[in-house]
Amino acid sequence: MKRGVINKIRKGYFISSIIVGILSPLICLYLFPEFDPRIHPISYFGILQNTSLIFIISLIIFSISIFWNGITIIEKLIKNTQYKFWLKLTLTAASICLFLTGIIPMNLGPFHQIPALCFFLIYNFFIFLFGIARARSYVRKGLFSVMTGSLMLLSSLLLIPFPSYGVAEVVYIFFIFFWNIIMWLQQQKLIRI
Repeated sequence: MKRGVINKIRKGYFISSIIVGILSPLICLYLFPEFDPRIHPISYFGILQNTSLIFIISLIIFSISIFWNGITIIEKLIKNTQYKFWLKLTLTAASICLFLTGIIPMNLGPFHQIPALCFFLIYNFFIFLFGIARARSYVRKGLFSVMTGSLMLLSSLLLIPFPSYGVAEVVYIFFIFFWNIIMWLQQQKLIRI
């Protein structure tokens, strides 16, 4: 395929992933209006009969989307091949963990919780490592990713005041969307950081 066609497919997929990322929680909330992130984790949608399919499909789409976007920005923005290898490795591991989190229901206990925890830790490390690699040549540009990674890590402090980890997950997911959208816009040369 030609490069232009691939770029259009990737752009369409990324935009549709953002739309799915906005609509799927709204649909799940409509189907389960009693959901409260202070009481339930987001994975609770995966075990409810009327929202489980939406939850599974959404996480599969997100795992592919963050992988595809991550690989593209690594290739375009990171010049050091040593950093590229480690970034791709951590990104691949995080995407696989998110995929497994989606297909393994929450009621299977540790079989769901371990990939979910690994995703949160590894993807956070990926963004932080990306910022460090980027700061080697552009300190200001790398600082954005380092700060976002630090804020993602600090979102785990929201586990302290709430009985569930739903609020921390919502904040963490917000930072994932924020970072991916900003990096995609920067890669498209629509904004400068």
